Amino acid sequence: MHRPTIIAHRGFSATAPENTIPAFLRAIDAGADMIEFDVRLTADNRLAIIHDATLERTTNGRGAVSHQTLSQLRKLDAGAWFGSEFAGSVIPTLDDALQLCHGRVLINIEVKTEERCVALLDQLADVVAARISDLGATRSVVISSYSRRVVSRLSDTDRRLATALLSDRLFTNRHVTVVAQQVGAIALHVPYRLATSQLANRARQRGLISAVHTVNDSVDMSSAIDMGFDAIFTDRPDRLRRLLDLNAGLGGSAWSKRLLGKDDSDEVINSRNQQLSLSESPCS
Repeated sequence: MHRPTIIAHRGFSATAPENTIPAFLRAIDAGADMIEFDVRLTADNRLAIIHDATLERTTNGRGAVSHQTLSQLRKLDAGAWFGSEFAGSVIPTLDDALQLCHGRVLINIEVKTEERCVALLDQLADVVAARISDLGATRSVVISSYSRRVVSRLSDTDRRLATALLSDRLFTNRHVTVVAQQVGAIALHVPYRLATSQLANRARQRGLISAVHTVNDSVDMSSAIDMGFDAIFTDRPDRLRRLLDLNAGLGGSAWSKRLLGKDDSDEVINSRNQQLSLSESPCS
């Protein structure tokens, strides 16, 4: 049995403000294999690391992220809400995170959007793909999204990119693993409430890396391991690391093998379904 990849959800977000450099540094120190963070497009087409569509919960700002330029967002305090010791922490850029993590830990970038216009979804995917390519990070990054259009566009734009489909439902007419494969994803990420050994096995049969989120309880972590999931998202990477260290006989993690060990000739699954989700439609 291989060892599940430890994915620090928004960094070590149990002990530091989510999606900030302090959270990322703590995740690295805690032994995470991969750090997950969220990116959103700013008013000037830059990529800022923040989860919510609005600023109020995790910063001292107000309003929509998409209505602010990156320069404006960088002036906000993204740490004081969590604790006074983190006051002054800024919203990181994608460049900040990649520079910090390079050579130290793998990265999962979740592309966040509420957009439904196909042209704008394609634009978002293109901005992300171009920045990853410019920074030379295609071999250490997986890009995930709930938007099937974004995942498909990324997969078609650059075959070197590793993509994952996020889904919080199992679909009624097609199995979710089929949907993930059809949009070109090489991984499937599901919430713990949907996790079963059957789902993990079906993903493996289709050549997909399977991941479950967000698991913070040790009992649930053990359950996810026993089900056979390839990766586990957690706010407590320290807790999962301790649990896995007790199972020292497990082999290397799936994402480490795929990203760091893959050959340039490896091909991303190229089965495509050009049918768009009903929730993603041409611009009107």
